[in-house]
Amino acid sequence: EWLTTGQRVDARRDRWIVQSVAIHGDCRAVVLDGCGHDNRGITRTLLSPFDRLRLAAAPTTRISAVNRRAWAHGLARALLEIHPFGGLPSLAAATVELLPFQLEPALAMLRHGRTRILIADEVGLGKTIQAGILLRELACRDGGFRAIVVTPAGVRDQWQRELRDKLLLEPTLADTSWLAIRTRELPADVNPWALPGIYVTSLDLIKRPEVLRALEDVTWDLVVVDEVHNAGPGTARLAAADAIAARSRRIVLLTATPPDGDPSHFSAIADLGSLHGAPAIEFRRTRADTTARYRMRKTLLLPVRLSPAEGRLHRLLEAYTSLVWTEAGARSDTRARLAAVVLRKRALSSAASLAISVRRRLALLTSPAAPGVEQLLLPWDEDRLADEAPDDVLGAHGLDDVARERACLEGIAAAAGEAARVESKLALLLRFVRRVNEPIVIFTEYRDTLAQIASALGAHRHPLALHGDMLPRERTAVQAAFNRDGGILLATDAASEGLNLHHTCRLVVHFELPWTPMRLEQRTGRVDRLGQTRRVHEVLLVAQDTAERLVFAPLLHRVRAAAARQGRSLHALDESTVAAALMDGIDVVPRRLDHASNTEQLDLADEARVETDRLLLHRRLRSRLGASLANRARTPATLAARSCDRVFVTVAVELAGRAGHVLHSELVQVGVVVPVRVARLSSREVNRWADAFVVQWAAPILKHAREHAAPALARAIAAIRTAADAAVARERAMVAAIALTSQHLVQAGLFDRRALNESRKRHTTTALLSEDAAARLELDPSREIETRTRIVAIRGVRYSSR
Repeated sequence: EWLTTGQRVDARRDRWIVQSVAIHGDCRAVVLDGCGHDNRGITRTLLSPFDRLRLAAAPTTRISAVNRRAWAHGLARALLEIHPFGGLPSLAAATVELLPFQLEPALAMLRHGRTRILIADEVGLGKTIQAGILLRELACRDGGFRAIVVTPAGVRDQWQRELRDKLLLEPTLADTSWLAIRTRELPADVNPWALPGIYVTSLDLIKRPEVLRALEDVTWDLVVVDEVHNAGPGTARLAAADAIAARSRRIVLLTATPPDGDPSHFSAIADLGSLHGAPAIEFRRTRADTTARYRMRKTLLLPVRLSPAEGRLHRLLEAYTSLVWTEAGARSDTRARLAAVVLRKRALSSAASLAISVRRRLALLTSPAAPGVEQLLLPWDEDRLADEAPDDVLGAHGLDDVARERACLEGIAAAAGEAARVESKLALLLRFVRRVNEPIVIFTEYRDTLAQIASALGAHRHPLALHGDMLPRERTAVQAAFNRDGGILLATDAASEGLNLHHTCRLVVHFELPWTPMRLEQRTGRVDRLGQTRRVHEVLLVAQDTAERLVFAPLLHRVRAAAARQGRSLHALDESTVAAALMDGIDVVPRRLDHASNTEQLDLADEARVETDRLLLHRRLRSRLGASLANRARTPATLAARSCDRVFVTVAVELAGRAGHVLHSELVQVGVVVPVRVARLSSREVNRWADAFVVQWAAPILKHAREHAAPALARAIAAIRTAADAAVARERAMVAAIALTSQHLVQAGLFDRRALNESRKRHTTTALLSEDAAARLELDPSREIETRTRIVAIRGVRYSSR
């Protein structure tokens, strides 16, 4: 009965402030804000009487005389309670390395009130950690925090490990198995996504209608979409990501390869979750912008001299694909043009790979694959990653003269079979691998080529393999084995996004050059990333007298040179642009990217450095204080010298919101000249003198502290209200959008009431979400802000001569 809002209580060995109390039949749900040493900034919901809550004793105002060491410890404990508005106090207890640029997105969201952020940093700059910082800080503030991280299926396990090991979070891996178990165990009317927690799932899972329907009945505190460029315009992936983002109070979008060459695609992902037209804040940094410890990678281009048989193969293929490109362009047949590009790419990979595709194309031209025979995924199926050309592309007719096309393909197939007997590029790779006695990642675009390399290497070194036909758990096992034991890893581009392969490896070999510079950066970025302690080496195998040597290698050089001059990645080149330029014989020139109209920049570098220094100081203080940090038997002020003629008083100035929750705090030191010497007094006499000093000087000292902190407090109040206004606007827009989508006509069935029941359920869910939003708006911290001051330490200093 004594529990009231604003009451200070002790529970679970910490001091808390009661924020709200909800009375239920057999218990009370008490929402608490931490105000102790270790829990400041943390919000928890406890159930009374199951959790024992005791009324905290009123803080004493007496002063205790202590030695200098005890005074320093008391001041350090007070310093650990100080944090500016929008700071990141929870990071002081995490194990993640603090890099200033990684704190900028969190500061933009928590201090400046930005609700949508796009992080488009260069490959390997820790976008997972940047999103994880936000997840940790918000989770520590709210015991009912609910977030969802949407990633490619192949990196779900890695996300879970990173959040657990570096940020001390406990995320839930939400795959098909988890969903089946949760649905079976929970009551039928309980949404498996509705319980608080951090869920890590895949974009291809949530796009399924039966999964997305349940997700649309939940609101989120934070939605993170990793590799967001995979959600293209008009796709089910984009629709699913937007549906979830529209139900979130905060949104973080991650991509190392933004689709700069396709303005409509970039605009579509930058607008994800936009409800009231406010642009997203975009962070796009390179290694040179972020850390002085970066060591430039070393690139080695190894030319491969082709055999006469391989040269003849490329000449035949170029002649055929040029004819297909011209005729298909005249009739606007994009599939036939794509088939020509696929064959050119396969030839640059290996003659054996090309032979397989040509024979498959011949078979499809004779007997086309039946449309619509693909088996749909069942709810418990796992998605594979596509890294092979589909049959509807390979089977597209290229030439109007069918007989001529078959003759060309048969000639190419025969030439490919002859060239495949001795692959020059494969022979060079084998010689290179024999000379290298360290872990190595070899990238190729096709599984056929990967199998060929594995067969050639298997005689003396047994390689691991990563490709798109593997299940996520299989890819995770291979990644763990390589990071643990090293060796040789053969990978298609299924491993070029998101996976960390830098723990034991610094060497990457590109068996063929990808047709976009960003794909090359994605591959090398698996080992050239934060945490890599050695110089990274990348080796490019380039076939002489082919497009690799004549087009792609010069293009790569120009793009990287332009990026180095401008200090950022400037190439807006997608594969279709490069392919068209190659087939039409047009030179590709890298161009500067214009700033997107639906994103904004925010320079928070200085704020991030200040916050990093503050957190590092807190970590040092925690380490030095050790066990004394947990000592609760302390007084709010201490005296460090018995003989003094001047006293310095340290005052904590705080901005407190509703229920006494501290929003902003800082320390101010005030000096007072003491007219009376206190030398040669006993400890009891010093205590009496100090009590009298506080009685006499407390009012002017606290007033002076408030005046000194007034400019900083004004800035903090403005930031608090800006952030609160943004949160309120987002909450209202989100609820309005949910209510709008739930209002549509329902056609009742003739023999059942399922449609009506579903409609009632939808309206009930919308009503509950509206009530939750109204309760959140009532807790707006900017409504009532009060300034509080308290003395936390006193130190006497003797200035007069002895």
